[in-house]
Amino acid sequence: MDILKTYIIPWKSLSNGSHRFEFTMEAPFFAAFEETDITDGSVRAAVELKKAASMLVLDVHLEGEVTVPCDRCLADLVLPVDYDGRLTVKFSDEITDYDGDLMWINPTDGELNLAQYLYESIVLSLPYRRIHGEDADGNPLCDARMLERFRIVSEAEFDAIEAESRTLARAEGNEQLQQLKARLEAEEDNQQRNE
Repeated sequence: MDILKTYIIPWKSLSNGSHRFEFTMEAPFFAAFEETDITDGSVRAAVELKKAASMLVLDVHLEGEVTVPCDRCLADLVLPVDYDGRLTVKFSDEITDYDGDLMWINPTDGELNLAQYLYESIVLSLPYRRIHGEDADGNPLCDARMLERFRIVSEAEFDAIEAESRTLARAEGNEQLQQLKARLEAEEDNQQRNE
């Protein structure tokens, strides 16, 4: 069974007026969307649908949490979801693009699939920068091993590393020069003896 079919509202069979629906989005729901950052979650949707002759108006409240990778350490990060939105659905024989707040459907379609709207609303409710917080000392609560792997050195640390590298290169260069000089001198001595 297609998991996204469970987010369909059969609006045509409803009488005019208000109707309430509830949905739950968990891991299988998020897995149904390609290229999603959300790996797990449990989000409840309370939908109040107001049906009129010419349109549907849906007031949606989302509450729960989702798991995404931390932007800093890539470890799992659980983020809260708390979102209120309104979707207006209008009827037309010519379907135009869905813009997030307004959807057009053919009046002969008896169902409204909310899966895409619910998914996009959850994603939009998440912060742009998704990172673990910090402890009381200001240290990140990220996975320490991953931070060490991704550690970015400061400019002062970079300068110190570069200076140490130059010193080592000079020392190695001097040693190589001494070896070359000794070899050339030995070859010169050999040539003079052979003459």
